[in-house]
Amino acid sequence: MAAIQRGMARGEGIIEADIDNTWALLTDWGNMDWWGNDLDQGAMTAARTYLEGEKGQVPRTKVIERESGDEAGVSHVNREVLIHEDSETHRLYYTCSNGLLLGVNNYLASWTLDALEGARCRMTVTAQFDVVEPGKLEEARNTFEAVYELIFKGVGSYLAKRGGTYTQAG
Repeated sequence: MAAIQRGMARGEGIIEADIDNTWALLTDWGNMDWWGNDLDQGAMTAARTYLEGEKGQVPRTKVIERESGDEAGVSHVNREVLIHEDSETHRLYYTCSNGLLLGVNNYLASWTLDALEGARCRMTVTAQFDVVEPGKLEEARNTFEAVYELIFKGVGSYLAKRGGTYTQAG
Protein backbone atom coordinates (compact mmCIF):
# COMPACT_ATOMS: atom_id res chain seq x y z
CA MET A 1 0.00 0.00 0.00
CA ALA A 2 1.31 3.45 -0.93
CA ALA A 3 2.31 5.83 1.85
CA ILE A 4 -0.21 8.67 2.11
CA GLN A 5 0.53 12.06 3.60
CA ARG A 6 -2.29 14.46 4.46
CA GLY A 7 -1.63 18.05 3.53
CA MET A 8 -3.09 21.44 4.28
CA ALA A 9 -2.31 24.80 2.71
CA ARG A 10 -3.51 28.27 3.60
CA GLY A 11 -3.12 31.84 2.40
CA GLU A 12 -4.65 35.19 3.19
CA GLY A 13 -4.49 38.45 1.29
CA ILE A 14 -6.09 41.88 1.19
CA ILE A 15 -7.84 42.83 -2.05
CA GLU A 16 -8.12 46.57 -2.70
CA ALA A 17 -11.66 46.29 -4.03
CA ASP A 18 -15.02 45.88 -2.36
CA ILE A 19 -16.37 42.45 -1.57
CA ASP A 20 -19.14 42.47 -4.21
CA ASN A 21 -16.84 43.23 -7.13
CA THR A 22 -14.25 40.75 -5.90
CA TRP A 23 -16.94 38.09 -5.51
CA ALA A 24 -18.25 38.80 -9.03
CA LEU A 25 -14.78 38.23 -10.48
CA LEU A 26 -14.10 35.05 -8.51
CA THR A 27 -17.44 33.48 -9.36
CA ASP A 28 -17.02 34.19 -13.07
CA TRP A 29 -15.51 30.74 -12.80
CA GLY A 30 -14.20 30.24 -16.35
CA ASN A 31 -12.53 33.67 -16.50
CA MET A 32 -8.81 33.68 -15.73
CA ASP A 33 -7.97 37.11 -17.20
CA TRP A 34 -6.61 38.02 -13.76
CA TRP A 35 -4.08 35.14 -13.67
CA GLY A 36 -0.57 36.40 -14.33
CA ASN A 37 1.38 33.15 -14.91
CA ASP A 38 4.09 34.48 -12.59
CA LEU A 39 4.93 31.16 -10.88
CA ASP A 40 8.45 29.91 -11.55
CA GLN A 41 7.29 26.35 -12.13
CA GLY A 42 6.58 25.91 -15.85
CA ALA A 43 4.15 23.05 -15.22
CA MET A 44 1.81 25.57 -13.54
CA THR A 45 1.66 27.99 -16.50
CA ALA A 46 -1.87 28.29 -17.89
CA ALA A 47 -2.07 28.36 -21.68
CA ARG A 48 -5.86 28.35 -22.06
CA THR A 49 -8.90 28.28 -19.79
CA TYR A 50 -12.58 27.77 -20.46
CA LEU A 51 -15.81 26.97 -18.67
CA GLU A 52 -17.69 23.69 -18.83
CA GLY A 53 -21.26 24.12 -17.61
CA GLU A 54 -23.43 27.18 -17.29
CA LYS A 55 -22.45 30.45 -15.64
CA GLY A 56 -24.08 30.78 -12.27
CA GLN A 57 -24.86 27.06 -11.98
CA VAL A 58 -23.28 24.63 -9.51
CA PRO A 59 -21.49 22.50 -10.33
CA ARG A 60 -19.51 24.13 -13.13
CA THR A 61 -15.94 23.45 -14.17
CA LYS A 62 -13.02 25.73 -14.95
CA VAL A 63 -10.73 23.84 -17.31
CA ILE A 64 -7.11 24.98 -17.29
CA GLU A 65 -4.85 23.65 -20.01
CA ARG A 66 -1.25 24.02 -18.97
CA GLU A 67 1.51 25.14 -21.26
CA SER A 68 3.98 22.41 -20.25
CA GLY A 69 2.61 19.06 -19.24
CA ASP A 70 5.86 17.19 -19.72
CA GLU A 71 6.54 16.54 -16.03
CA ALA A 72 5.84 12.86 -15.35
CA GLY A 73 2.82 12.37 -13.12
CA VAL A 74 1.49 15.92 -13.58
CA SER A 75 -1.75 16.48 -15.43
CA HIS A 76 -1.62 18.74 -18.50
CA VAL A 77 -5.30 19.61 -18.07
CA ASN A 78 -6.66 20.62 -14.67
CA ARG A 79 -10.36 20.68 -13.92
CA GLU A 80 -11.47 22.87 -11.03
CA VAL A 81 -15.05 21.89 -10.20
CA LEU A 82 -17.00 24.49 -8.26
CA ILE A 83 -19.18 22.42 -5.94
CA HIS A 84 -20.61 25.09 -3.62
CA GLU A 85 -21.11 28.85 -3.90
CA ASP A 86 -22.71 30.97 -1.17
CA SER A 87 -23.12 34.63 -2.14
CA GLU A 88 -24.49 35.55 1.29
CA THR A 89 -21.41 34.38 3.23
CA HIS A 90 -18.99 34.81 0.28
CA ARG A 91 -17.65 31.28 0.45
CA LEU A 92 -17.03 28.79 -2.32
CA TYR A 93 -15.67 25.24 -2.42
CA TYR A 94 -14.04 23.48 -5.33
CA THR A 95 -12.08 20.35 -6.16
CA CYS A 96 -9.16 19.91 -8.55
CA SER A 97 -8.12 17.05 -10.79
CA ASN A 98 -5.86 14.44 -9.30
CA GLY A 99 -2.32 14.97 -10.55
CA LEU A 100 -2.56 18.77 -10.27
CA LEU A 101 0.93 18.45 -8.78
CA LEU A 102 3.07 15.33 -8.64
CA GLY A 103 1.39 12.82 -6.30
CA VAL A 104 -1.39 15.21 -5.22
CA ASN A 105 -4.91 13.77 -5.01
CA ASN A 106 -8.22 14.78 -3.46
CA TYR A 107 -7.58 18.54 -3.46
CA LEU A 108 -10.50 20.38 -1.84
CA ALA A 109 -10.31 24.14 -1.37
CA SER A 110 -12.43 26.88 0.12
CA TRP A 111 -12.22 30.58 -0.72
CA THR A 112 -13.80 33.14 1.57
CA LEU A 113 -14.15 36.90 1.38
CA ASP A 114 -14.64 39.21 4.36
CA ALA A 115 -15.53 42.88 3.93
CA LEU A 116 -13.07 45.43 5.35
CA GLU A 117 -13.34 49.18 5.76
CA GLY A 118 -12.43 51.37 2.82
CA ALA A 119 -13.92 49.24 0.02
CA ARG A 120 -11.44 46.41 0.61
CA CYS A 121 -11.82 42.75 1.49
CA ARG A 122 -9.81 39.90 2.95
CA MET A 123 -9.55 36.77 0.83
CA THR A 124 -8.65 33.50 2.53
CA VAL A 125 -7.84 30.27 0.73
CA THR A 126 -7.62 26.97 2.61
CA ALA A 127 -7.12 23.52 1.14
CA GLN A 128 -6.78 19.92 2.14
CA PHE A 129 -5.15 17.31 -0.06
CA ASP A 130 -3.40 13.95 -0.06
CA VAL A 131 0.10 13.26 -1.33
CA VAL A 132 1.25 9.82 -2.47
CA GLU A 133 4.73 8.81 -3.63
CA PRO A 134 6.60 10.10 -5.51
CA GLY A 135 5.02 13.43 -4.50
CA LYS A 136 6.43 15.50 -1.66
CA LEU A 137 4.15 17.08 0.93
CA GLU A 138 6.23 20.20 1.69
CA GLU A 139 6.82 20.87 -2.00
CA ALA A 140 3.08 20.63 -2.72
CA ARG A 141 2.15 22.88 0.22
CA ASN A 142 4.78 25.47 -0.75
CA THR A 143 3.57 25.47 -4.36
CA PHE A 144 -0.07 25.88 -3.35
CA GLU A 145 0.74 28.71 -0.96
CA ALA A 146 2.82 30.45 -3.66
CA VAL A 147 -0.15 30.09 -6.04
CA TYR A 148 -2.47 31.62 -3.42
CA GLU A 149 -0.19 34.66 -3.18
CA LEU A 150 -0.36 35.00 -6.96
CA ILE A 151 -4.15 34.73 -6.82
CA PHE A 152 -4.32 37.63 -4.36
CA LYS A 153 -1.89 39.66 -6.46
CA GLY A 154 -3.66 38.87 -9.75
CA VAL A 155 -7.19 39.53 -8.50
CA GLY A 156 -6.12 42.75 -6.79
CA SER A 157 -4.20 44.05 -9.82
CA TYR A 158 -6.98 43.12 -12.23
CA LEU A 159 -9.61 44.96 -10.19
CA ALA A 160 -7.34 47.96 -9.54
CA LYS A 161 -6.91 48.46 -13.31
CA ARG A 162 -10.71 48.64 -13.56
CA GLY A 163 -11.16 51.07 -10.71
CA GLY A 164 -12.11 48.26 -8.33
CA THR A 165 -15.15 47.22 -10.33
CA TYR A 166 -15.99 44.08 -12.26
CA THR A 167 -18.98 43.13 -14.38
CA GLN A 168 -19.37 39.64 -15.77
CA ALA A 169 -19.78 39.49 -19.54
CA GLY A 170 -22.77 37.71 -21.04
